[in-house]
Amino acid sequence: MSKPVQSANQPLRGRPVNEQARQERMAQVLDGARRCFVERGFHASSTAQISAAAGVSVANLYQYYPTKEALITALIDLDLKRHANMIVRFWATDLSPRAIKEALGDIFLTKEGHEVAVLRAEIASEGARNSEVADLLRRSEVQLFAFLNGNIRAAQQDGRISRNIDPGLVGERLALVFEGVMRLYVFSPDDGERLLARYYAQLADALHLNA
Repeated sequence: MSKPVQSANQPLRGRPVNEQARQERMAQVLDGARRCFVERGFHASSTAQISAAAGVSVANLYQYYPTKEALITALIDLDLKRHANMIVRFWATDLSPRAIKEALGDIFLTKEGHEVAVLRAEIASEGARNSEVADLLRRSEVQLFAFLNGNIRAAQQDGRISRNIDPGLVGERLALVFEGVMRLYVFSPDDGERLLARYYAQLADALHLNA
């Protein structure tokens, strides 16, 4: 995906000067890229298809993201923020089945949530071929593990879960189970309710919620 040559004195056409408008345009481009990657896969999505889905010109697309790798990097960062927000919502609950269903329902019980699962699988697949993407994913996981462990410790301190469990081991178990359930969800979008119940069973066992 080569970048068009542009004079240093030539204005960037179609690029909003206002920072808020610029951020909105970048989000618009990312949304178009996400839909293309979900529908066609990373490598099968052309810049023309991405720009059309985003409602911007190809030249405008290059101004924000000069390569498809830049797009996938931005999508990984977006997924990291989305996952961190989900962890906050999750651990702010009383950890009852109903509360966890509400916290995870936007992933396992909606079309948009299934698209997130498909995109994560597509990005993971690219990480197997691209060492830079793999490094980004590893750093993302390290940050999420640390964030998850902090939330588990907070739940221990306020008495919602036992102080006798090891936050590191439990966090690793829950993260691995979640990723496994997400992979199943990719090709079983109608099984979201059942997969959510299976995840909760693992959660309850790991946190000794039935003890």
